[in-house]
Amino acid sequence: MDFTLFHKARSMARAAALCGLALAASAMPAHAQGGAYPAKPVTVVVAFPPGGMTDIVSRALAKELQERLKQPFVVENRPGGAGQVGTEYVARQAADGYTLLVGATGYVIAPAMKKVGYDPLKSLEPVAVLAKAPNLIVVNPGVPARNAQEFLAWAKKQPNIPFGTAGAAGSTHLGGEWLRKVTGYQFTHVPYKGAAPATNDAVAGQIPMAVQDSMSVSAFITSGRLRPIANLAAERSKLFPELPTLREAGAEFKDFDVYTWLGFYAPAGTPAPVLALLNGEINKIMNSPEMTERLRLQYSEPLGVKDLAQTRGFVAAEVAKWKRVVLETGVSAEE
Repeated sequence: MDFTLFHKARSMARAAALCGLALAASAMPAHAQGGAYPAKPVTVVVAFPPGGMTDIVSRALAKELQERLKQPFVVENRPGGAGQVGTEYVARQAADGYTLLVGATGYVIAPAMKKVGYDPLKSLEPVAVLAKAPNLIVVNPGVPARNAQEFLAWAKKQPNIPFGTAGAAGSTHLGGEWLRKVTGYQFTHVPYKGAAPATNDAVAGQIPMAVQDSMSVSAFITSGRLRPIANLAAERSKLFPELPTLREAGAEFKDFDVYTWLGFYAPAGTPAPVLALLNGEINKIMNSPEMTERLRLQYSEPLGVKDLAQTRGFVAAEVAKWKRVVLETGVSAEE
């Protein structure tokens, strides 16, 4: 036997086997490489204060993720700048899946309105869409209006109408500014650090009205402490089937389609298997019958199952949509 050829063949076979193992390892999911993911507690940064839609949904989701993935998912509120503070914080964190973000529609709006420290499609990776809720015009019961027509007639006579929102550069802000642009009435934006404080001031009569997502104001509508005037989305919501849209109040509002949606994000560069795992689990949780009913009771609903590519496509479309709205209305973050 030619032992030189024998050893050469054996070395080649060993090299091929090692190469095969390396390729197989690269294809393994995150939990099969370097230990399971998650192997330690995960921080879910909520870019708004406690009490609003973003916080409520995030805490329900974190609880379910913790049960499914067997590690704590800890919600950490980092409010400010209509979500900008928390978003920029997460964009600076390690891309390892242990610091994640839940943001609202302002995530895609702010970059069109002002200088921000993140790119919505480059700095973070869209992981999943969570829920949506119609944006509503609500008023303190002291306002003598029970529908959109009465509200517009009242607003026309006012020298100044402060309206509260969760902060500048969010969808509620854009909804109110769009209303001002179309009507020419003296609506003045009053930005708050989250939906809860803006809603509380409307209830207390400190401001006559607010533009808010339905989830943040539903309890106050039910108790009669706030009165809904109109839905700013394109169509009536099954959550509020009797509440007309602003579009129904006149042809000048025909282009209105304003609602709040929540997205889940990870720092750019987070390993693809981690993103895929989170996307799959979140889709199962948010579209389960139990969560769908829970959202319905709080006046919101899931956005449907979307894989990673579909999620990124949705976010990209929203970036383009709101850039167009900002340009058409001429709104700035300072308004």
